[in-house]
Amino acid sequence: MTAQRERIDYPELLRALGYFIQREHLSEVSIVEFDRGWVVAGLTFKSTAQGFIRVPADFVVSHDEVRKLVQELQEQQTREQQTKRGWLG
Repeated sequence: MTAQRERIDYPELLRALGYFIQREHLSEVSIVEFDRGWVVAGLTFKSTAQGFIRVPADFVVSHDEVRKLVQELQEQQTREQQTKRGWLG
């Protein structure tokens, strides 16, 4: 019997996918959910000798990858709260 994985609420899920989208510098994004995760498609930029060009980029983000992103965001939020307490308290 497999252990049931913890469900991620949609607000948390969308924050994690938003974090991923920012990290990959994507614009004009579409997100499609499927049984193994999410497909994130958008435009990013690529450096060339003449400057930058916009290129399409597609990613498959698994459930496990989203859980890792949620964990990263929670850890980041905890660090920020500790830093604020240090300055204020």
